Amino acid sequence: MNNLAKTYLACRNKITNKIWHVVHMPAKGHKKGDILISYFTEPFTLFPWKPFPNYHSMYWECFQIASLFRERGYSVDIINSKDHTFIPRKHYKACIDAEDDLERLSKYLSKDCKKIFYVLISYWEAYNEAEQKRLNGLEKRRGALLMPRRRVRPSKSAYLADYLVGFGNRTVFDTFRKFNKPVFLIKASEVVQYNFPENKDWEKACKHFLWIGGGGAVLKGLDLVLEAFAGLPSLHLHVCGPIYGEKDFTDEYKKELEETPNVHVYGRLDVGGEKFAEILEKCASVIYPSGGDGTAGAIIQAMHAGLVPIITPETGIQENAGYILIENPTTESVRQAVLNFAIMQPNVIKSKSRSIWQYARSFYTKENFLKSYAKFIDEILKL
Repeated sequence: MNNLAKTYLACRNKITNKIWHVVHMPAKGHKKGDILISYFTEPFTLFPWKPFPNYHSMYWECFQIASLFRERGYSVDIINSKDHTFIPRKHYKACIDAEDDLERLSKYLSKDCKKIFYVLISYWEAYNEAEQKRLNGLEKRRGALLMPRRRVRPSKSAYLADYLVGFGNRTVFDTFRKFNKPVFLIKASEVVQYNFPENKDWEKACKHFLWIGGGGAVLKGLDLVLEAFAGLPSLHLHVCGPIYGEKDFTDEYKKELEETPNVHVYGRLDVGGEKFAEILEKCASVIYPSGGDGTAGAIIQAMHAGLVPIITPETGIQENAGYILIENPTTESVRQAVLNFAIMQPNVIKSKSRSIWQYARSFYTKENFLKSYAKFIDEILKL
């Protein structure tokens, strides 16, 4: 489509999204059928001169999934997975659900419609249990009872689906094992690519660590990291993320966040911006003892900058990526991992950094996302 057609479609989608809670992408060439995607509608309402939001890759990815079907001759309807009002009226060839909408939608789908659950995080039961376990651990350590921030609704989508496809590693995929359905791996994409930091001061950078994540500070291990760095005055922690949206957390960790000289808090930053680039230049490692993810987009971004991940298996990063593993993290194990990294020789850290950067460039890319999803459509769905 040219820019005029794209502009018209964006305008139309803004209207249909507001009134009927659905947006549309027309088939290219001769139409073979219709596809329904329950994920995000926002990317389809953007004018062609507006870039996708760069705080997460999922907006670009959602648009590209629809585009892959369009290129194959399918007309695509897209609804928001959190808006449970749309009623399917068409004979859809396939339906993709990214959250918990498949049970509701299935009542309106034809028997021959191929139902796909798009795996973005570990199975909801395991995910919720992981967050509650972290909250219980925090209450035991500090006597503070915080709200769950990432709890997801119970869902039968994985059970009802004919196919499971999405992000993760063995740890994430194992949470779906009881369904006896293999998960087809999609390689997660990056938002921004960076050149390798060849001239970084590695001796200095090994004393600086990045924590970057979205909502759910306790599930993502920020509590453990703050407690660890509070006892390490010679090492620096740089915190990026929307943590001030979780007042109970920031109140509980006020001292660590605001009164600890070696902890630097920035909030959510533009990963393509100058300020974030300055932080990346300071750091040699990203510390992220998460209890639940699919494939952590924040860690992919850090890997593309050459930061060595100190992470848990639950982040969903591939096991052969070369990261430093923390299993069953505690404040003490996080502290020890950070200390061990800080005393590595600068040339060793630079070598590990280059390996991480090369892995990210060869695995977690937009090109590989498109290739892996196209393979799923062509070889698994056979559409």
